[in-house]
Amino acid sequence: TNVTQAGFHNTLLNRYFGQVESLFKAGARSFLFINVPPIDRAPLFIEQGVNATKQVKASLADYNGQFAARVALFKATHKGLGQVTLFDANKLFNTLLDNAGPLGFVNSTGFCEAYQNGTPSITTQVAGCAPVSQYFWLNSLHPLFTVHNYMAHAIATELSA
Repeated sequence: TNVTQAGFHNTLLNRYFGQVESLFKAGARSFLFINVPPIDRAPLFIEQGVNATKQVKASLADYNGQFAARVALFKATHKGLGQVTLFDANKLFNTLLDNAGPLGFVNSTGFCEAYQNGTPSITTQVAGCAPVSQYFWLNSLHPLFTVHNYMAHAIATELSA
């Protein structure tokens, strides 16, 4: 059967929140939800051209919108919850990417193939590439540890607010 992108997202979120419901029934009361970052800005999709990035961006907007609505519904329909946070990874990544240069990322649209499976050190540098810590992307889709560090700090700050 043909399913729209929005319909597919709904199916995914039904499954996702079914698992969240299982956690709630098992006694979990505090939840950290994280939306999807702007993977339309990842090398994987940039390399496919502007039409691909537009489609992915629209799909992400739909998914993240449905996700936020589900989090709000979960909060509204469950009593006795502790802290429930929806962290906006999409906003954080866009901020980092929009300010890549000042933050020390020399490349925010590509990656060094020599680093794509990880490196032995955070200071690794191979010929033909900048130091690993100066890239935003580890490979065509995943960010480097430097981005994870920013995200961890932002999440910790939000959770302690």
